[in-house]
Amino acid sequence: MAKNPLPHDAAFELDRHGVLRVPALLWVAFALMARHWVLLIVIGASARREGSSVLLLGDGGIPWVALSMEVPIVLLALAAFNRQPGAGAWARGLWKRGREIVALTAALNVGWTANLLIKSDYWTPWPELFLASCSLIDAAIALSMYTTPYYRQLFDEFPARPWAEPPTP
Repeated sequence: MAKNPLPHDAAFELDRHGVLRVPALLWVAFALMARHWVLLIVIGASARREGSSVLLLGDGGIPWVALSMEVPIVLLALAAFNRQPGAGAWARGLWKRGREIVALTAALNVGWTANLLIKSDYWTPWPELFLASCSLIDAAIALSMYTTPYYRQLFDEFPARPWAEPPTP
């Protein structure tokens, strides 16, 4: 249960295990921060119908470096899916470090985008300014993780194991 319960509000709903529910806005934030993974999945699904959708990946093909930098946020999203009493230690450990993982992914995305923009000869609305906007959104998401009490409590909570022994004094 919560250590410092937030005031009851419809937005602060508890799930069936008695901990704060992961809000839809956080799922959207996870998707935005893992945008290369989302793009790859969408392209993979649509490439069967239309082969030209692979061109969205750009001249370099699959952005392996960007995908590898977003692995922590993808794993955190998987831990969010596994927020249940029977979850393993990996999900509990990742969830406990969730705010740090969000900040790390935001910093990596901002760094990657800054590198791309520095190497760019000129800026155009697509994709350079779009990527810069995504980096600002990443930074705002990371900032909200540390300034909002809701997220602090959300990442401190995880459903207790049903077989857990009571803590020793």
